[in-house]
Amino acid sequence: MNLQNVLLNLIVYALPILASIYIFVGIKLIKQKVGGEFNYFSALMFAAAIYAFGYFLSLNSQNIEMMIFARNFANLGVIVIPTFGILFISQFVKKKISRQIKYFLVAVSSILWILYITNPIHHLAFNWVKLTTANGFFVASTSKNIGYYLILAYYAIFVLFSTIELIKVLKKSKSPSLKKSYRFLLLSLQVSWVAVLMILIGFDKYLDPTPVVILFILAMIGMNEVKNDLFELEINRWKQTFWNIGEVAFLINADHEIICINPVATLFFDGKKESIAEILKILDKGDHKRKPVKIKVGEDIRWLYVNKNNFDIRRKLVSYMLVDFTDRHQAEIALKESEERHRLLITQMAQGLAVHEVLFDQSGNPIDFRYLDANDSYEKLIGLKRADIIGKTAREVFPVIDNNWIEKYGQVAMTSQPIHFEYYDEHVDKYFEVVAYSPRFKQFATIISEVSERKKAEQEIRYLSYHDYLTGLHNRRFYEEELGRLDTPVNLPIALIMADVNGLKLINDSFGHAMGDELLKKAAQLITESVPENSIVARLGGDEFIVILPQTDIFQAVDVINELKAKTSNDKIGAVDISISFGYEIKEMEDQDIHDIYKRAEDDMYRHKLYESASIKNKTIELIMNTLYEKSSREMLHSRRVSEICKSIAVEMGLSKDVINQIGAAGLMHDIGKMGIDEKILNKEGLLDFEEWQEIQRHPEIGYRILSSSNEFSEMAKYVYEHHERWDGKGYPKKLKREEISMQARIIGVADAYDAMTCDRTYRKGLSQTAAIRELKKNAGTQFDPEVTRVFVEKVLVEEFCVGHQK
Repeated sequence: MNLQNVLLNLIVYALPILASIYIFVGIKLIKQKVGGEFNYFSALMFAAAIYAFGYFLSLNSQNIEMMIFARNFANLGVIVIPTFGILFISQFVKKKISRQIKYFLVAVSSILWILYITNPIHHLAFNWVKLTTANGFFVASTSKNIGYYLILAYYAIFVLFSTIELIKVLKKSKSPSLKKSYRFLLLSLQVSWVAVLMILIGFDKYLDPTPVVILFILAMIGMNEVKNDLFELEINRWKQTFWNIGEVAFLINADHEIICINPVATLFFDGKKESIAEILKILDKGDHKRKPVKIKVGEDIRWLYVNKNNFDIRRKLVSYMLVDFTDRHQAEIALKESEERHRLLITQMAQGLAVHEVLFDQSGNPIDFRYLDANDSYEKLIGLKRADIIGKTAREVFPVIDNNWIEKYGQVAMTSQPIHFEYYDEHVDKYFEVVAYSPRFKQFATIISEVSERKKAEQEIRYLSYHDYLTGLHNRRFYEEELGRLDTPVNLPIALIMADVNGLKLINDSFGHAMGDELLKKAAQLITESVPENSIVARLGGDEFIVILPQTDIFQAVDVINELKAKTSNDKIGAVDISISFGYEIKEMEDQDIHDIYKRAEDDMYRHKLYESASIKNKTIELIMNTLYEKSSREMLHSRRVSEICKSIAVEMGLSKDVINQIGAAGLMHDIGKMGIDEKILNKEGLLDFEEWQEIQRHPEIGYRILSSSNEFSEMAKYVYEHHERWDGKGYPKKLKREEISMQARIIGVADAYDAMTCDRTYRKGLSQTAAIRELKKNAGTQFDPEVTRVFVEKVLVEEFCVGHQK
């Protein structure tokens, strides 16, 4: 038997086995490798199986037609092997191939296969095909044409492409294990050049190397992938064991490469795998199972217990598990430091701490407790020395101790349920906050903190929540709660008395809020002194007060109001008369709504206020003027002169007698708003600065608020408000112009300016009449109403002030 027959028999019997192996491996690995991409390795294995099975059929063909059919089937596998081979190698070395190139490779395979199956028509692949018998098998004898060499060239391209890409990744890779895999494939593919050379020199007519070489190369590729796949199975087995443990774990190969690393190890190494070589040198020294190893990782020193084992002896895989002892080591150090800090804390803490032992009778009931220990703060807080209480019982220290304390602390010691409470110790006049807990059975510890300041603050807050901060009376919240509480049949009849301080806003605007506050406090005092002791007096807000009188009928209520009126009518705050309007209503029947009673009392108060308030406001305005004149005699003289000039202008302009009188009064009070200006500014010697001038410019508005509060002066309030407006709209406070300014205000403006110019000031001499007239004429039509100016200059001054009037 010659070599050709031996190889032929070997191939024939091996082909179906190889085909089955290729199919099995392809199916097995396509299951194992489920990813986003198509698995070209499995496709390559299936193509190899098609070729092997088709070649087997061709060798067992009984006639030329069956052989051609079988060869066409085998050639399908032959032609797609380089296509899937190129795609597999690209996938293996992680080289991206565009979709267009993939389509091109499929097209090339399709064209070549069509060229083969249509060969009987054009004979481009083979000139002729004959069926010969060899050792009982039918072998095709062919005469090759250009189409056959095209397939050979396609294979050469596949091998050349694979060789180049594997050499590239072999140079770039730093992993010894990957380099082994790349090198194995690279060397396996070079066998193809032997087959190409034999075909080119024509040696294939004696021995066809094509099936042997193709099946060998694919077997090597398959073996390499199976090896890698089994390796991945081992990695997955390692992951199942070590992936989710809470310790550092990693797997290395014989080349000291990290093959797999769990998430904890990733954080531990901080992604710097190159440091593993130095770490392994330390880990592999000595017996680390009994003592921790100190390893420097970055800037940190870590203490580790090392568990090393041979995970896979055949593949030389070693698994490391590192139990980080650093935290425990530091925790032990921290524990010692903590114990020392706690000792210092207990001895130096501001809170008092004492430990006690509970004493029980034969029935198991607590009857006393003994002091075991106490810190310095405890003795300072309770006023007893440690030496006087340690070792003694509570009854020895406090002979009159309440049994409730012993029962309460005994419950804590027996149940381990902590308690928290506050109490007042009358012996030391302090409030304490106490936390009691059980450190061990039949013992309890107390931590006491002095909370006297907090209790005082809470009491103050509680007081303020129900009292008016200004007058000290109860506030509206307290009133509403008390009204709800007292609104019961047993308290009928219930009288509600409403009180309202008249002229408060006017006082605030004129004399300042400090005077208004004094008025309110005085009113609160007078009301409180005048009502029965069981009454509830509250400030509702602003200038309103209310009195609740339970079990008080209408006659008693009237007596109370008369007493209130008598008390307040003869009292004053400085020069200001105190005026309070009162109203009342009685709830006599249970079905009456207390809120309706309140509304009626309020309405009754407002009826009295209508006529009482007007009178007090008029008196207050007179008081304001007198007070202003007392503050500045210059203002008094100035106001009187302005009033006379205003009346003279009004007479010459032919205004009515009522208007003349009204404008005279307005001229007299035109600067009443200066009551709200600081006396230092009013009497300042010298020019005013910007801020002082801004303050002075507020006096028209203040005067308006004062006068508008009274119906009698409400019309004049407008003239006072506008008397510093200018004809050209550049005045203040509203920047009115021309006829937008009232006639009375325009007259006051001229009179006020003339008197101001002709009067001496501390910082300048007054102008002469001639100079003042010149200024009036100069500013007529800009600052002053030209008609009012003309009347004043040509008529008033000529007729009344021409006799040498010069201030």
